[in-house]
Amino acid sequence: MDVSMRTLTPLWTGGVETGRVDRLHETGLLGSMRWWMEVLVRGLGGTACDLSEATCRFDSEGYNRSSANDEPQRLRDAGLCDVCQLFGATGWRRRFRIEVLDDQTRPIWEGNTPLNIRPPDRTRGWFLSPGLMGTFTLRIQGDQVSLGQLAALLLFMERWGNLGARAQLGYGAFALEDREILARIAGWSDISSTVAFQDTNQVHKRLPNLQYFGFFRYRFRPQQSGWWARLPGFERVVARIRPLVESYQTVPLVPVLRNSWRFQSWQREWGDAGRFWGMLGQERIRSKVQISWAYPRDGMWELHGSAWLHAVQAVPVWAMLSNVAHWNQMLGVEGELETFPSGPWQPWSAATVRTFLEQTIHL
Repeated sequence: MDVSMRTLTPLWTGGVETGRVDRLHETGLLGSMRWWMEVLVRGLGGTACDLSEATCRFDSEGYNRSSANDEPQRLRDAGLCDVCQLFGATGWRRRFRIEVLDDQTRPIWEGNTPLNIRPPDRTRGWFLSPGLMGTFTLRIQGDQVSLGQLAALLLFMERWGNLGARAQLGYGAFALEDREILARIAGWSDISSTVAFQDTNQVHKRLPNLQYFGFFRYRFRPQQSGWWARLPGFERVVARIRPLVESYQTVPLVPVLRNSWRFQSWQREWGDAGRFWGMLGQERIRSKVQISWAYPRDGMWELHGSAWLHAVQAVPVWAMLSNVAHWNQMLGVEGELETFPSGPWQPWSAATVRTFLEQTIHL
């Protein structure tokens, strides 16, 4: 299965040098694919281990002793969670291979000097490194069931997620050039029918689970072509951002949004801001909010993202993130906001997750 892709925002997969991505690394792509599959499988009520603890190991004796009639359950009896059955674990080979072909991506600016966007009320701001943009083909080889699951996964990631690392800084939005072909072979039923459903109350709450996510997509049509130049923090770096807009049609709005939400709107009683928005230092904590840069689509500008509403007061936090008037005010435009859930926050059921995922295939 060859999947043609086009970047909408810079792609980051790491490299030999710190702070520089030299090419598209398959391992960087695999990491994000596995992360999102874990989120989705947990949301469906399935099992997905904590990869950092390396708890999944294939036990051939357990496999042979299993009395299960279906292969997925025999593999669970052998010590593999639903995700490791596809992505591999100690003693068990990954069920597919990926390879980057026809890589036409390149860094969006020369050199390693980061772009520092610093809103007026910040002393440090956000530092953005030159990721890769362009087109490439991802060749995926595997059995039919695995390819169907991965096709469904990529369709979801295109719509709501990201590919590669640094999603919290807006990297990794992409478009599938062969969406119709993937939709014909994709099926969340392939995943739903193989996961080991469990009581939602028993799902490990400290691990990302789609039942506790919110998704948003903001679209707008600015009245003036240079709308982005007047945003807070952009004035001092207009000369560096202009080539990104003109050559790559992407605008790094993430610092503007994150600054407003975290430092101007956040209420202390909602929870620990550092643990929700991310922290650097000795204890590095990944942000629970992912927002893409803005990119053009169907005659409008668009950006999308998600929030894992973990260890915070989810209702007011989601009300802030899903407030279209606040989006309009932050960006100085008039736009429209699509969110899931569409109303006040409440956890999703596994059935709601399945319906949501099926909808990502048939757009």
